[in-house]
Amino acid sequence: MLLFTAIDHEHIVSGDITITWRLWKYAHVRQGRVYATSFGGALEIDDVRTVRVADITDADAREVGQPDAAALIEYARSHTGAAVTPDTLLYRVQFHYLPEAPAKPELSLDEVRTRIDRLDRASKLGRWTLLTLRLIEENPAVGSRYLAPQGGQERLDFKTNVRKLKGLGLTISLGTGYELSELGQAYLDSLDDET
Repeated sequence: MLLFTAIDHEHIVSGDITITWRLWKYAHVRQGRVYATSFGGALEIDDVRTVRVADITDADAREVGQPDAAALIEYARSHTGAAVTPDTLLYRVQFHYLPEAPAKPELSLDEVRTRIDRLDRASKLGRWTLLTLRLIEENPAVGSRYLAPQGGQERLDFKTNVRKLKGLGLTISLGTGYELSELGQAYLDSLDDET
């Protein structure tokens, strides 16, 4: 998923921003896929490619509003704090904005349980999903920097995990923080009914 600052949102909607560069360990988006945004609508990914830092040009930088290649590389690096060498790969992602977000199929509570169990089993954190959902339920519109320590997670890991829950339709991202969706609340309520 591609995350942008609030300042970028209107430029994405107007079509002024259609390319971004990211320093990722692996591609977070795929060409041809459509991803809902936190600010309405969706982004369709037109192209994803890796470019060695040594091969990034000033023209690449100007294409995204940076003055030169060094500024573009520093901008991408600054989001992660990772070390960058000439052989480091950056992801160049080209996209276009769609005013309508794709409809998400609503899962049944049984399907949610199955997928939640799968997420928990695949993690070293144990039952992180329930703890994360409860934290969001009890602290709506509270930012990840405050919730992550309560969930025993690093902030970036917490945000990634909340995106997994959002992908199941259980949470909603707000300008600051999160809230449960109707499905997320129904899932938690169903657990309360079982006790």
